[in-house]
Amino acid sequence: ALLPPILRRVLLKRRLLARCLALTALIGCIIWLAGSFPQPPPPPSQSETPAAQAKDGMVVSSLTPAANQNGPSLPNYRVHIFYYAWYGEPGTDGAWLHWNHSRLPHWNAERARKFSQAGHTPPGDIGANFYPELGPYSSANISVVRRHFAQIRRSGAGTVVVSWYPPGMADGNGRPVDRLVPMLLSAAREFQLRLALHIEPYAGRSPANLRRHLRYIAATHARHPAFYRERTRDGRWLPVHYIYDSYRIPRSLWRPLLLGGGLGGSASIRGKSEDALMFGLAMSIGDCQTIKESGFDGAYTYFAADGFTQASTRSNWAAMSRQCSTAGVAFAPSIGPGYIDTAVRPWNAENTRQREGGRYYTDGLRTAIAARPVFLSITSFNEWHEGTQIEPAAPRYGYLDYTPRKRDHYLDLTAQYAALFKPDTSAGL
Repeated sequence: ALLPPILRRVLLKRRLLARCLALTALIGCIIWLAGSFPQPPPPPSQSETPAAQAKDGMVVSSLTPAANQNGPSLPNYRVHIFYYAWYGEPGTDGAWLHWNHSRLPHWNAERARKFSQAGHTPPGDIGANFYPELGPYSSANISVVRRHFAQIRRSGAGTVVVSWYPPGMADGNGRPVDRLVPMLLSAAREFQLRLALHIEPYAGRSPANLRRHLRYIAATHARHPAFYRERTRDGRWLPVHYIYDSYRIPRSLWRPLLLGGGLGGSASIRGKSEDALMFGLAMSIGDCQTIKESGFDGAYTYFAADGFTQASTRSNWAAMSRQCSTAGVAFAPSIGPGYIDTAVRPWNAENTRQREGGRYYTDGLRTAIAARPVFLSITSFNEWHEGTQIEPAAPRYGYLDYTPRKRDHYLDLTAQYAALFKPDTSAGL
């Protein structure tokens, strides 16, 4: 029999209600079941301090290069990286500079005869065991400089320490670099970096003429806002200068220039416009005291080959850091990713230090940080002749490269440890 219309509507609503209840129960079961399984952890925050852990000898960290480059934090200005602006190519400079570096003879004439002393012929044959990703470039090319400084910014290092000769002077394979310093300072400011000078042993260097050159630096480059300064214990902000091969000049000649309080007399830079925090090169484990007695404010080790000197021997850094602290000088151990210079010193294979995919570098960085120094110094961004560069290298037949790691592998490793390095800066130098 046909049901009345009202009854049919009632039965239809009941069926729909039953189906809704069944569907609700099913959804509830699905939600309950999903909640019973473990959920993936949230992604790490970019603001977290990287927690490094060993994995096949490498370091893994939550820090990403993008976070270090573009995040709100500034680079670590107490991580210093040595930089070389001595390269040139015909399109920019009219000639090859440094890429055609000669093979240096051994000081023993009999041994020297066993090795070629011919120069290199770029672009296919350069004076390096690795080949740069940018090719053999010009340091006078602003596009190259900006690319470099963007990479240094990404690495977390905050202070670029430029190899420097006084105006009109250069090493035997290049041209004067002082003319490039204004361009380098502008690029440093653009990328929130700072710039210091690594004063090379130019011809005839002496404390007397060095003072004249320090006055020049103070009157020119040091006035730029990107020129690196550190606060002293008495509240002044002074430039920082590294003096390569400082040991070649005896302490008796350094003292008049670098000691103040009447000890240096009128020859002293202390309290004058050219006053600066001066870092001398340490060669032996006991050099902190010698460097202090010479009037220097800090000590660095430069050489990237572990064991090449007592001071570059990593196992000595903890003791040297304590000795420097006792002497009242800042310690800046120098860490490199490896060392190989047989393209320019073919007789020097005994000092090669293999990169081991980054293990050699991370071991050095860990050892340096554990020594609790005031600064870290990285040897180097682009000393290609000695194979100490962290600048990206490209695979090329006849050259070493970073395979199987990425071309920017050493920028990223530097970033991880620059973030971990947190020296006490409260007291000044």
